[in-house]
Amino acid sequence: MTRSIHRVVLADLPTPLFDATVGYLGDVLRECQLVLLGRDQGVQVDPDLASLAEGLVPDLEELRGRFQAADIIGQDGHRTVVVDLRSTDAGTLAHLHVQLAQLRFISRRGGVLVGADPAVTQVLAWVRDEAAEQLNGRTARPFRAV
Repeated sequence: MTRSIHRVVLADLPTPLFDATVGYLGDVLRECQLVLLGRDQGVQVDPDLASLAEGLVPDLEELRGRFQAADIIGQDGHRTVVVDLRSTDAGTLAHLHVQLAQLRFISRRGGVLVGADPAVTQVLAWVRDEAAEQLNGRTARPFRAV
């Protein structure tokens, strides 16, 4: 079965916010990988965090591959990301968003090192919504901070 690929345009992200979001996702991936490595080596880890890491790592790695292949255009202090996504990637982005919310709850109780800036959380919610809507036929809309 062939999955259809759609071009998604994530336009006008302020460069510092784009960089912070990419950095945050990289930090989350590394921390989750370390949690799973520690657990596999017999280190006592929070079972909720280990379970969450099991879901986050494959989603982050899958989406990382898609976004590494994207065209990133920088202009006037903003970045536009042009990425080819499958229609099923909307579900992966939604699942990732829920998992990151769970990670923020664990972070608040001191269970993880990486913390999420509210502006980064806003960007990730916009990416989820923008990708889902474009995958369903709507044209791109630029990022606007709330």
